[in-house]
Order: sequence, then C-alpha cells, then structure tokens
Amino acid sequence: MKLLQGYSPARIIGALNRRRADVFRKLQYRPQDTKQLSQAVLFESFHGESVSDSPLDIFHQLKTTHPELTFYWTIRRGKAQAPEGSIGVVWGSRQWLKVLATAKYLVNNNSFPWYFRKVAGQVYLQTWHGTPLKRLGRDIEGTGPSKAYLATMDREAAAWNFLVSPSPYCTQIFPSAFSFSGNIIETGYPRNDRLTNQPEGVRERVRRELGVTDPTEWLVLYAPTWRDYKLSATGNWQAVNYLGKNTPMPAGMRMMFRGHHLTHGAHNSSVAGNAIDVTNYPDVAELYLAADALVTDYSSVMFDFTVTGKPVFFLVPDLERYEAERGFYFDFRAEAPGPICSNVDDLLAELKNIGSDSKTYAAKYAAWQQKFNSLEDGKAAARVVEIVFGK
Repeated sequence: MKLLQGYSPARIIGALNRRRADVFRKLQYRPQDTKQLSQAVLFESFHGESVSDSPLDIFHQLKTTHPELTFYWTIRRGKAQAPEGSIGVVWGSRQWLKVLATAKYLVNNNSFPWYFRKVAGQVYLQTWHGTPLKRLGRDIEGTGPSKAYLATMDREAAAWNFLVSPSPYCTQIFPSAFSFSGNIIETGYPRNDRLTNQPEGVRERVRRELGVTDPTEWLVLYAPTWRDYKLSATGNWQAVNYLGKNTPMPAGMRMMFRGHHLTHGAHNSSVAGNAIDVTNYPDVAELYLAADALVTDYSSVMFDFTVTGKPVFFLVPDLERYEAERGFYFDFRAEAPGPICSNVDDLLAELKNIGSDSKTYAAKYAAWQQKFNSLEDGKAAARVVEIVFGK
C-alpha cells in the first residue's frame, strides 16, 4: 500500500509538472553570467511560504547594524509579504532568479531548488529550522530519504559558508546529518531571542487577537509534527491530530491548534472542541509567548518552547512505531521535561494537574534547558550578524 501511495498517477503527474517548471526556471537562472555581486541579502524561510524563523530575526538585526545593504525576501503569492524595509521577490520569478544569482549574501532556513549553484564570492548562511529529536538526513537508518533528496542536500551543504547551531548538542549532530564539514557557528537560534527578551505587550496583544480576553484562562498550544508513514494517494502528508473535536478541555483551559506546515494540504481545524486554529498564524514565537503550556509529540517546537520555562506535555500514542521507524538521537523517555502520554485521557489528567507536574519535572526541565537552551540569552542574532557580516 505504501508503494502504491508513493507512485500513484496523481503524484507522478504532479511531480512531472513540477519538474517541467523547474527545468524552465533553470534555463532562466544564469549564475554563470554574474560579473559582479550586489551588496544585497536574499532572505528565505520555508521556500517563501512565510517570512519567519531565524532569517527574520537576522533581518531585523541587519537593518540596524548594516543599513547600507539592500534586503530582499522570497515570498509566495498570497502567502507572505515582505517586511518593511525590504523588497519582496516571488519564488521562481525572473526577478527572484536574478537576485539568487547576484546577491552577495544568501540566508535560508531550508534549501534552494536543485538547480541552485553558488556564485564565486557569494556567502550562504544556513540557519536550519530546529533542534532534532528525530534523526535527520543521512542519519536516518533503514528506509530513509531518497537518493535524489540526499544528492540535493549534499549540493546544498557544499554551498553553505556558515551553519547556525543552537547548542553543543546540535553542533555534534549536524555534520553527519547534513554531510557538512564547513563552519558551524554555535550561537543559539536567532528566532528564540524574542522568547528570552519577551517584548512588552506581545502576549496580551496576541491573546486579545485570538479572542482570549480572560487573563486567568490557561491557553494551551497543541503543535504536532508530520509522520513519514501518513502519506495520501496524491503524495500529500496527512494531518496529525489526536485531539478530536469532542475532546473536552479541563475547566479554565482553552486550546490553540497549529498544524505542521507539511500537512497544510490536509489541514482540519476540528480539535479539542472550541480550539483556536492558529495553523496559519505568521509568527510561532508570538504563540509561544501567548501560551501557558505546550502539547506536542516529536516536533522541534519542544526545544524552543522550553526557553520560556513553561510546561510541556507529550501526546504520543505512536511512540514505539515512530521511534522504531524514524529513530531518535537520545533517550526521549528518560529525558523528556514533561509527562509522556500514550492516550488522550492520560493527557487530560495531566493537564488538570499542571501545577504539580511542573514540580515533578523540575529537575528534568532544568537539565533539558542546560543541554538545549544554554545559549538562548536573547543575543543570538547579534552574534550571527557579527560573525557573518562583521561589526
């Protein structure tokens, strides 16, 4: 069945159409014609699906320290807008291809298309987009990424001048996962600066915009990740949601639901009764600040959220299967900084005891923060900019 899903006619036709469009773009992309690089920076986050993550915090830092540079942002029509002080270039357009070939600096949290080739003199800063619990890239055992994907990642990694690491833990993992032997800068994640600095008024504003007007109401963020084994016949990742629409939340609690960006095509906001759908909210860091607790599974949001010091709960009915098929980098059961729940009833019981749980897991939480969050002091973006762009 998995093979049939992987090679369905709809998926094959879609792949061929995308390949045809990419070949056309490759013909328009002319890095070999670049005679002189412009003093410009091209920022990209999740292939232009959003203006977010560490590239956004680096952009804000550069606006202050290096205003002489011209700033471009990759955007997708109808999904993102370039922030003030920058120029939006639509992914795949002639203008975007030109900027990709002529900007001196490239900042990305994912990858450029397979036809990308770095021009001599370009500086490529790769921020990546999370701390891994599950194995990545070449570290995935068994049925891992395709040879084509790995070849693309190898070309990508060979182009990186700098790779941001949020912790000593990631500094050890990234080289083998990405087959990267270049310059890893261990700075903390720029995207987490706001979680430490906590700009005044953001929490209250976001809660108000979401319709949460009672300051005593607990706001819980549910943010599950995608599954390798949940693939539709059309080749789209299926939604993951273990909290059905009739799931009763404990008294005094409200839930936000954020679906993973890879499952947007199958998104369903029916979760935990009157949950607030924040799947398309542009800035997840603001959601962390607005929330009082997090429910997740294997998502890297767990590593970012613990910067706030607020409680984390894990809803993982498929833990044994996920661990066996994808594999972890460490003993998740032993180190998790909050309750691991194998079913919804257990999760609801833990949420009702949220105060006592915080005390129970205090030692593990502190050890977790020391291992994964020790560099998150609110100055990561400044460190990255100084290393890559100079003072």
